[in-house]
Amino acid sequence: EEIEIKDVIYEDFLDLLQLIYPGDVEITNRTVLHIMKLADQFQMEGVMKQAEKFLIRSNEFKNNLNLADQYRLARLKDHCLQSITTSQEVFELCKSPVYATFSLEMKGAICDRLSTI
Repeated sequence: EEIEIKDVIYEDFLDLLQLIYPGDVEITNRTVLHIMKLADQFQMEGVMKQAEKFLIRSNEFKNNLNLADQYRLARLKDHCLQSITTSQEVFELCKSPVYATFSLEMKGAICDRLSTI
């Protein structure tokens, strides 16, 4: 019996399945965004944790902070906030277009980080 999964791109879903079944498949820059979207959609916490670990190892600060906010990833959020080391970085972040998309909680966390620098 077939089960139709609507609004999911076949190739993206295949990447997700390859992650959860035994094998040597890893999350990459190419797959991380759609893996996270599908992991969130299908409530796959283990896959989301793998994606979070991958992002923690990368250096995409603004994008990762946005993803941490969007997917409620506390470890990634903390990692990104700790990577802010100057008030100038906070001011630049606040002027960036991505700042407007942050939740009030994330904006508060950024202000808290500014107070500790």
